Amino acid sequence: MAEITLIRHGQASFGSKNYDQLSELGQQQAVWLGEHWRQSGIEFDRIVTGTMVRHRQTAEGLLRGHGLDMPLEHHAGLNEYHFQGILDPLREQHPALWQDTGHAKRDYYVNMKQALTFWMDGRIADDGQDSWKAFCQRIQVGFEFAYQTEAKRTLVVSSGGPISVILAEVLKLDHATTRNITLQIKNSSCSKLLYNGREFSMDSFNDISHLRSNHTPSAITFS
Repeated sequence: MAEITLIRHGQASFGSKNYDQLSELGQQQAVWLGEHWRQSGIEFDRIVTGTMVRHRQTAEGLLRGHGLDMPLEHHAGLNEYHFQGILDPLREQHPALWQDTGHAKRDYYVNMKQALTFWMDGRIADDGQDSWKAFCQRIQVGFEFAYQTEAKRTLVVSSGGPISVILAEVLKLDHATTRNITLQIKNSSCSKLLYNGREFSMDSFNDISHLRSNHTPSAITFS
């Protein structure tokens, strides 16, 4: 039985000019995860990441925390969608639905939930790169690269969107449920799948034991 552990990147730089960089806390979250696994005796023999900076930084931090030096494999199929590519059409085409209360993170959550709904339904054509269908197909190609291997314990470091698409395929989730779990996947969280060569089963979802055990609630983030 093979194990595939899906890891969302650590906290990125929300609100800055370049989101695709881990914040100081995001880097620490990745190190904490590696330390937690080392202390728990959890090992792995392959790491596959998307090609985004935050994916690579998370994998590197995890390895530092674990005290390991091993190669990273990369696949662009595991990259996140373009946030502004669905938020901008929502604001421009549906201004009555756009929320702007001055609470940046709360407004972002509400607007992203609505934008994802419209993107999935085809009312927003694409994110500047992919339609929702094309995005899901791209993720499937990246996921196949990760799990079609002789490795028994594979880590996949990606983002909330790709992870939710993978879980939706495995669990046969509808669009609304997929959208909701996309917005609930925490930074540096782990969701584990088991694969017997024919089908997948879920072992755990959104696990943040490494953050709950020794760290303050402020270490638990969603961005």
